Amino acid sequence: MKWQRRWLSLALSALLMAASVIPCFAGETSDSAVFSTFYIDAADMAFTQTDLSVQLYDRNSSGQFQPGEVLQIDCSLNQVTEDASFYIQPKVGSVWITVDYLTDLNGDGVYELPRDSASPVWDYLAPQSSVILQRSTMSQKLLAGQTYILSAQTLLQGSQQAASLRTLSGSSSYLGLSGSAQDFPLCLVSLRCSSGGEEKVLSYYVKLYGRALPPSDVSPDSPYYEAVDYVLSQGYFSGMGNGVFQPNGLFTRAQLAQILWRMGGNLLSRGCSFSDVSPSAWYYDAVSWCYQNGIMTGLSANSFAPDAPLSQQQMALILYQFAKYSGLDVSKRGDLSAYSDGENVSLWAKQGMEWAVGNGLLPTDSGTALNPSANVTRSQMAMVLYAFDGAFSRR
Repeated sequence: MKWQRRWLSLALSALLMAASVIPCFAGETSDSAVFSTFYIDAADMAFTQTDLSVQLYDRNSSGQFQPGEVLQIDCSLNQVTEDASFYIQPKVGSVWITVDYLTDLNGDGVYELPRDSASPVWDYLAPQSSVILQRSTMSQKLLAGQTYILSAQTLLQGSQQAASLRTLSGSSSYLGLSGSAQDFPLCLVSLRCSSGGEEKVLSYYVKLYGRALPPSDVSPDSPYYEAVDYVLSQGYFSGMGNGVFQPNGLFTRAQLAQILWRMGGNLLSRGCSFSDVSPSAWYYDAVSWCYQNGIMTGLSANSFAPDAPLSQQQMALILYQFAKYSGLDVSKRGDLSAYSDGENVSLWAKQGMEWAVGNGLLPTDSGTALNPSANVTRSQMAMVLYAFDGAFSRR
């Protein structure tokens, strides 16, 4: 089986997607899908049409991978949560499965994929009723009439291993890039069948998430898409119901207290004297913990204002105080005078704003304005937390 032919088959079948109830059929020929079916079982799943940029890597004469052609692939993306299982039902005896791992190690939005016809850099599916992925120089055929199970956790482990090998100097899969496994791995599962000297392929792009899928009102093209994915998968945020996130909705003081409490370990803490924070409120423990540890104070001696919108400068100061509580290095500072409205930052928030700017945490207006008194939206808060965890290696 030559790689070039394999890759062409991949491109031709890029529009396929899996189905949770009925099998998916290929579009090129009327008989191309009769050899196998593919099902998904997951607590949550979605199918979207998307464009992928894929950087191919080929070996040079020294056996090292070098960047080659960049492909633009229009494909159906199967988005599933980490509890997913994939059921494969071959209908003939000459079916085998390959899994490719598309990594974005340097975070530039272009996926890396090495290809090598001499020594496969993808995984083959072992022919067992409880499927295990393994590397092999030989394809292994699945038996007709049996159902094979592939778990999302198996794909996740394979993707992590691929990312590790591609960034490990000296590895046969080293791409010369630095980075790590992306938060949401992308795998290409291909069902293959050889008949009469012709290879038929059904390919499925599968993106793995944590406990939640991206909501319907957050476009993959939006600047906060990855940030929203991240905060949902970490359990920092939840959606607003009906599959929406409301990215432009305002973020409140109580909501930030709840997130920081979770990030701090959900430590038991009860006791605050704010008249507007009832012991029965969902945020009572969080507000108590933040207040007792000097992370948040009230807007007055008796009022916490839990439902009040959070301003940019309030958020910066609170995160700064949380970083200090967590023992993080808070010495790095930015120059507020570099912004057109830097002088509008309140004196009480200056230290927090300098720290936030210095660590690249704040969403700015075209890079020129801080808008310190502006209310923080849900999408902005997601971006800040995503940047915070990245800057301080919490991912």
